[in-house]
Parts: sequence; structure tokens; C-alpha cells
Amino acid sequence: MSTVVEPPVAVQDTLQAKPTVRSRRAWWWAMLVSSLVGIASGMTTVVEKIALLKDPGQAAFCDINDQIGCTPVLLAPQSSVLGPPNAAIGVVLFAMFAAAGLAGVMGTRFPRSYRYVLLGLAVFFGLFLTWYMQQVAFAIGSLCPFCAVCAGCVMVVVLSAVRLVALDVPAGAPGLSGAVGTMVRSGLDVIIVAGWTLLIAGMLFVGIML
Repeated sequence: MSTVVEPPVAVQDTLQAKPTVRSRRAWWWAMLVSSLVGIASGMTTVVEKIALLKDPGQAAFCDINDQIGCTPVLLAPQSSVLGPPNAAIGVVLFAMFAAAGLAGVMGTRFPRSYRYVLLGLAVFFGLFLTWYMQQVAFAIGSLCPFCAVCAGCVMVVVLSAVRLVALDVPAGAPGLSGAVGTMVRSGLDVIIVAGWTLLIAGMLFVGIML
């Protein structure tokens, strides 16, 4: 009769922790990379808007046709609804997420309260973006390609923020943390973010392409 020898408790804890560490770092990477792409797209949009404000008669280099082009979007009042260009605000937010992502990739362990702040900013960013895409689709009627890239990056940031909040939440935890943890374990967060993305894409298709 063979006897199964279990590793010491400390070794078991280490083995169980490794997937969590890998998952945490993977989501920090996702936040970092998507934020850097968002910064590049946002900065390109800001430069184009400045050029258009200096010479409204010129066309942006990303103008493809009547349905896809930056010029109508960047010259619309909705593109600076809070005063500064929306793209500039997006660059600032993406820079915050990129900084957090870089620190996370390098091994910084943030308290859950800070990760909730990131999640709140990400959700706000996503809601603002959804409003802006609705305006692009049904009021402006032209799609800026760089805005579409930023939209995809924001959705990745939202999903990453949710996953990072839930990584160390034990099953059955009470309150908001428990709810987030249950949502992630069931995969509902992926469904919600995917549905959110499809909603934005659907608005753009119906408002611009049809």
C-alpha cells in the first residue's frame, strides 16, 4: 500500500501562489500595453487637432472617405466637451494606467483600495468613451480611426482593472469585493466587457455605416 506524501504547508502555499502571481503580472501587462497604445493614438489625435485648429482648411492624414476620417470628429464641439480636447484627457488617463501597469509588472503590490481607484477611473473612462462614441455615431457621423483604437484600449483597461481587483479575493468574501470575485470566477466580467464593446461597435455601425 503506497502512501501519498503531501508537501509541507509552506510549499503548498507557494505552489498555489504562483498562478496568482502570473495572472496578476499578465493583467498588469495587459493594462500597460493597452495604455501605451492608447497614449500613442491619443497623442496622434491631439497633434492632428492642433494642426486642424491652425488650418481648418486642411484635411487630416487619416481621412479616408465621408464615413471614416478624423477631420469631422476633431472639429466637432463634442471633441472638446470639457474644454481640453477629449484626446488630451484620454492621454492623461492612459498615462496613469500605464504608470500603474509598469509598477505592477515590476512587482509592486498595490492595496486593493488603490486597485478599486483604478477600476473606478477605468469605468468612468469607459462610460465617457461610450457617450463620445454615441456622439460620433449619431451626431457627427464620421469615425476617427484613432478614436476606435482608443476605445479598444479602454475596454482592455476595464477588464484588466476588474481582474486585478478580484485576484486575491477569497471565495465567499462579503461585500463589493466578494461580488467582484464571484463575477470574475463565473466569467461574467468578460461577458459584460465583450457586450459593452459590441454595443459601441454596433452604435458606430448603425450610425455611420447604415
